[in-house]
Amino acid sequence: MDIFYIDESNDRSLYAVSAVAVPFLRNIDGVWQITWPAHLSAAKEWRGRLSRELKIPTTKELHGTKLAGGRGNYVYGKRQIPTSEIPSYYRKILGDIDFLPPESVITVTGTRGREMYGHARLERVMYALFQRMRRQCQSRNVNAMVFFDEGHPEYRTLYRRAMKHLPTGSMFGEQRDLPLDMFVKDGNSKNSKLCHFTQLADLIAYAAFLKVRAEMGHLEPHRVAAGLGTLFDALPVGVRNMKAAGQADDGIVRLG
Repeated sequence: MDIFYIDESNDRSLYAVSAVAVPFLRNIDGVWQITWPAHLSAAKEWRGRLSRELKIPTTKELHGTKLAGGRGNYVYGKRQIPTSEIPSYYRKILGDIDFLPPESVITVTGTRGREMYGHARLERVMYALFQRMRRQCQSRNVNAMVFFDEGHPEYRTLYRRAMKHLPTGSMFGEQRDLPLDMFVKDGNSKNSKLCHFTQLADLIAYAAFLKVRAEMGHLEPHRVAAGLGTLFDALPVGVRNMKAAGQADDGIVRLG
């Protein structure tokens, strides 16, 4: 059993969605064991390092838009990060998440105006994410459940549809219906302020959003000059699901 934590970033012309998969239950030496607490402990240690080294309180919720935008009063929970240090802060935060399991991060981006199996915008990108989550579960022979950031009922609606009907293409150009039949329970909502893994999905999705926006030539010049378009590259390669990304060498699935 795996748990997928999902969040997204968009400006209604470009959409980026990330899922962070954390093993919940595993058969170890013939005994089923709940493994999630060990990963939670690692996430808490990560936040402890950020508190000691970057002075970001462990209780402070991390948001990609606020962090990259110089907002949020992250330093000691009451001061803004100096503008010149924003990229180094973001890179440090992402670069230190090698405690995540190998290939546990799946990221998909897509632009407005294109469709896939009749779906467009966020729905199209989210469905592509679901397809790759399904493949990952199939390859690992595990069931899974999903947690979405609280306040986004549209996520649950899409997930419910995908559990019943998820069109998927094949290498031969054929369309098949492969629903999320290994996923259990309805989509769950999670208050991101209380969940390190949901915050991670947010940070990764926004970093991917900035990178693809820069590739399109739509990122503001001052952000390009600050290196915000390369934040995603700080993410440890080992935690990125490169297989899901196909030909991409950075782990981002670009739908165009």
